[in-house]
Amino acid sequence: MLDKSPQCNGLFDLKTSGGTVLVHGGAGSQDPRGAGHTAASKVIEGIADRGAKALVDGASGLDVVKQCLFELESEPCFNAGLGAALQSDGQARLTAAVMSGPDQIFSGVMGLEGAIHPSTLALLLQGKSTRVVCPPGTAELARLAGLPKQSPITPERLARWEQAKKDQTPHDFDTVGCVVMTANGELFCGTSTGGRGFESPGRVSDAATVAGTYASKFAAVSTTGVGEEIVDDGLAVRIESRVRDGARLDASAAKCFAEAKSRAREYGWIALASDGSWNISWTTEAMTFAGATAHGGLFISSQSLR
Repeated sequence: MLDKSPQCNGLFDLKTSGGTVLVHGGAGSQDPRGAGHTAASKVIEGIADRGAKALVDGASGLDVVKQCLFELESEPCFNAGLGAALQSDGQARLTAAVMSGPDQIFSGVMGLEGAIHPSTLALLLQGKSTRVVCPPGTAELARLAGLPKQSPITPERLARWEQAKKDQTPHDFDTVGCVVMTANGELFCGTSTGGRGFESPGRVSDAATVAGTYASKFAAVSTTGVGEEIVDDGLAVRIESRVRDGARLDASAAKCFAEAKSRAREYGWIALASDGSWNISWTTEAMTFAGATAHGGLFISSQSLR
C-alpha cells in the first residue's frame, strides 16, 4: 500500500470547528508514486481550504459543494470536467450529482457532452420535479441554463485514449467529489466524473446514483473508483444507512471497508456524520484527498500521509 493507512477517522466539536469540508480527487490515481499525486493533492488542499473559508463567510452547504465541484471540474489533472476520460468512441460524456442532506433531495445529470460543468446542472435540478436527467435532456438543460459550450477533451486525455485503444483496456478511474458539514451539523455532498475511460458509449457511472452520492441528516458520502462495483455494493447509501441505524461512522466505514477488501473491490470514499465525525477510506493503491475546517483550516491531506 502506498499511503500509510487505507482508512482515516476523526471527530470535531461542531461548536468549535465551524463546519468541515472533505474533498477527493479520485481513487486509483493515474500517477500514485510520482509528481501527479503530489500536484493533485496540492490542488485539492487549496480547494478544501477555500471551501472551508466560504463557510466562515456565510456560504450555504450547497454553495460550498457548488464551489468545490466547479473548481475540481476546471482542473485538467482530474477525470471530471476539463480533462475528463473519453469513452471508446473518443467522446467525453460527463456525469455529476449533488444531494442536500437536510431535505434529503438528490439530483444529477448523466452523459453531458460539449461542456465541462455537469455539477452546475445537477445543482439547478435540486428544486425541480424532475431531478435526474440524461441525453437528450442534458443538452436542453445546458442551453436553458446558459452553460458555456466547451470541449472537455485535452491533449493529455486524448493521448490516454489512444493508448487505451491500443491496449483495449481502460486507463482512467478517478472521480472527484466533496462532502460538507455546516456549523449547525447540516450535511451536503456532490460527485463529478468523466467515467471509467474507453467504456462503451453511453455507459453511466455510479456518480449520479445513490450508490455514489448520498446525504441525509445523518451522514454524507461521496465515492470514487470502479463504478460498477460501487453500484453493486450500494456503497454511499450503505454507509449512510448503517449510521442512520445507530452505528458510529468509523464503525460503519470499517464494516464497509472489510466487505470491500473481502470482495477485492477497487474504490474509496469520503464521509461526514452529523456528530462531527469524518472518515476517508480507500482499497486502491492511492487516493487523493484533503480536509479543512472553517476555524482550523487544513487538517489532513493525502500528501501528508506519504
